[in-house]
Amino acid sequence: MRVLICDDEPSIRQLYRFAFEHEGAEVDEAADGNECIAAADLGHPDIIVLDLYMPVRDGLSALPELRHTSPTSRVLVVSAHAGVEIFGKSRALGATACYEKLGFLRKIPDIVARYAA
Repeated sequence: MRVLICDDEPSIRQLYRFAFEHEGAEVDEAADGNECIAAADLGHPDIIVLDLYMPVRDGLSALPELRHTSPTSRVLVVSAHAGVEIFGKSRALGATACYEKLGFLRKIPDIVARYAA
């Protein structure tokens, strides 16, 4: 399984990387929406973990292009500051699922098991 983690916080990327690698995934990283689109186009990951609020280009504006660039990837939106409305908009733009950042780390084993098939 290939995972692309897109978050502007290096420490968050590192935590997610460790957890996904512990579950056997290969992991790439991106720090903003533009980097994420480019990395998805090159690597066609199985899962894209997408933060919404980032400088340069946010996740919400990158989401439609990600769906076009990597249509088979499952895009998991993860945000500490999004509410029901933003998560609903993310789903409408093609997100597979949306998660609160708090608690996402402990859900990674289940996510890998769910999407490994």
